[in-house]
Amino acid sequence: MPLLLLLVGCLFQTTEFPAPIEGTTYRIEDDVPAKDSEVRVDIMTNRRECMEAKVVDLDACMPRADRASGELHLSFRLRDPQAPTDIYRAISQDQLKVIQDRNIQNQVELIPHEPIGTGQLFVLVIDGSGSMWENDGARIRKVYAALLAPKVIDAFYPSHNSKTGVVAVRFSDKITGLDGGPPKVVTNREDYEKLIREQLLTKTGGYTHLYDALRVSLTDLLEYEPIGTFVKIKGAEPTVILLTDGFNNEAASDTCATNAPKLQAAVDMLREIRTTQATSVRPTVYTVGLGTPYRKGNKPKGLNDAVTPQALCGQFMDYRIDPDLEDKGIDHVSLQWIAEAGGGKSYVREKAKDLATVFASAAATRYRWYEVWYKVPDNFYHRRSFNVEFQLLSYDRALTTVAVHPGSWLDAPTATHATGATWHTPTPFRASLAILMPALGGIVLLNYLGPAMFNARRAVFRRARPRRR
Repeated sequence: MPLLLLLVGCLFQTTEFPAPIEGTTYRIEDDVPAKDSEVRVDIMTNRRECMEAKVVDLDACMPRADRASGELHLSFRLRDPQAPTDIYRAISQDQLKVIQDRNIQNQVELIPHEPIGTGQLFVLVIDGSGSMWENDGARIRKVYAALLAPKVIDAFYPSHNSKTGVVAVRFSDKITGLDGGPPKVVTNREDYEKLIREQLLTKTGGYTHLYDALRVSLTDLLEYEPIGTFVKIKGAEPTVILLTDGFNNEAASDTCATNAPKLQAAVDMLREIRTTQATSVRPTVYTVGLGTPYRKGNKPKGLNDAVTPQALCGQFMDYRIDPDLEDKGIDHVSLQWIAEAGGGKSYVREKAKDLATVFASAAATRYRWYEVWYKVPDNFYHRRSFNVEFQLLSYDRALTTVAVHPGSWLDAPTATHATGATWHTPTPFRASLAILMPALGGIVLLNYLGPAMFNARRAVFRRARPRRR
């Protein structure tokens, strides 16, 4: 009877969710991203969603569950919450937090799938203002050391991908190539190392036109013929890495508050470029602050919030940027706003080795989707409905929740565990049918055996009553 009720429920369900987890008696709801998620963790909860994502390995994408072992298997991809586009990121296991009913899970494995083999264009937009040269160029020398770190060069020019290139420019009052001329695409590590060694430490100066540099790097620079041709031919996805040691500062009279409308214009421009359907190129923007934050606090939570002087500056609205605020540190709040709109991440670092890690992370191999296995400490937690949360720790405010409902009356066949394997392999229902069907056949046979024997005995002993005439 429980099996019959389960089959009836599946056959006559009129809505897609809660969807059955194939091969189990579990059901799963549609995933719900947090409202203030800056990157959407899109959990694929059924076969249709896996097929829409065009994953190659459908079996690895499909949700799985096993009550006996307390294991759950899910998969996800990253999407832009403001546009119907996928976001490809490099995520390590320590950057994903799995939570079941408010309990952080410790037995977790993250498995990446389908590395992105398309072209990559890394646009390094480096602050060339006078402050980078203070203290005998201490700050620009940190950038120099970071950009020549072997792990950064390997990330920019991976051995498995010949479609990558780097454009390096510097900005102050204007934006130019490192050698002062037009920017160019560097397509091999030898020319890249030569460019950095010979040109990066060339002394420059001027104000910090940070927002103008962002605008030019996303428009004029990507449309510049040699760069635009590379993007088109290689199918390259631009990744802009914007580095500064201070504030947007265009004149001596600038205050923090005067930057609010300028930042709003820059963020609006960036969002329009990334969300308009007419744009075939959607750059990702990372921001890097070289130094320390100038104040406590961060960008307000929430997408598309208006940039106000209070939100941007806090108590420092009327402070002059040069020298008051730049002596305190970096405008990390502006950088966070830009990275959020650009689908990237914002970093603040002081040491050259930490800068190198940031550059390598921004250029790390990216994947189309990920599968996640995790195991609860007691399978009792699979005897009732529960909520699962996936939270990214590498990207701010990325959280998605999905509800799972184990079957109340019936378990699926117990999963098998191969020698040396970490996780169990689901056992299909046909394994149960192989046992159940002979048993049912025996019951049916017994039901017919009694009447059959009775009729046979009547025929043999001719004890049937004669017909009445």
